[in-house]
Amino acid sequence: MNKFEEFEKAQSKIRQLDFQGKDLSSPEALEQYKLRNSFGMEPTAKIHRIFQKGYYDKDVSDGYLTLPVASSTIWIDPLENPLEDVTGIDSVTGEQIDYGSLVRSFYALCWTDRSDHNPTDWSSFSHGKKAIRITTTVGKLLDRLMTTSDRLYMHRTWLIDVDYKNPALIQAMKNPAVVMNHMESTGSMLAASAAVVRTQFSCENEVRLLFDASIKPELTGVSYFNNRQCLRIPFDWNGFVDDVVEN
Repeated sequence: MNKFEEFEKAQSKIRQLDFQGKDLSSPEALEQYKLRNSFGMEPTAKIHRIFQKGYYDKDVSDGYLTLPVASSTIWIDPLENPLEDVTGIDSVTGEQIDYGSLVRSFYALCWTDRSDHNPTDWSSFSHGKKAIRITTTVGKLLDRLMTTSDRLYMHRTWLIDVDYKNPALIQAMKNPAVVMNHMESTGSMLAASAAVVRTQFSCENEVRLLFDASIKPELTGVSYFNNRQCLRIPFDWNGFVDDVVEN
């Protein structure tokens, strides 16, 4: 079963719970939304991330998780978040439509489900600074970002196993027809479009955390800095980290 089939499976169970009178605040619904928004990833699945230690220590000390905006200019790759610069022309008014605005509000953090680490991982993510690699689980991450205290939890946070594609196929995504094909009520297909990466990076086995900052009202306590290039989400680090490796 692929991840989109897993998504539909979880979505179907959410409909069943709704029919049974279970509202969004019920534990059953919350768990199904976590499964849905991670496209069926097992809550116990281990994920790992290398942080620059200075940034990691500050996040832990302050009780936040910091995410950069998912932008091709920030990540210095024109094929990152491929729909962000798509425009079109309204057939009635003749005015330009900014389709990219639908995905430019995503902030992202790269994790991996690859258990081993190698020197290229450290050099790619530490940028020459002292670094730390932490291990946690899918469930622990979503437990902290999707809670019933936020009535819009099911629309803000996504954890997606990255799709690796040929650069030509990613470039072909940059057209209005593709954007419109990704527009649906859950927001899942737009989130999935921001988790498409060129095949040359497939060795990273990336699992991408996405947070949609366009959902209003905003999550309480969220803040921005560097001209909104980074977002900070209140985050409970207690019991989150299962293992640590420093470099």
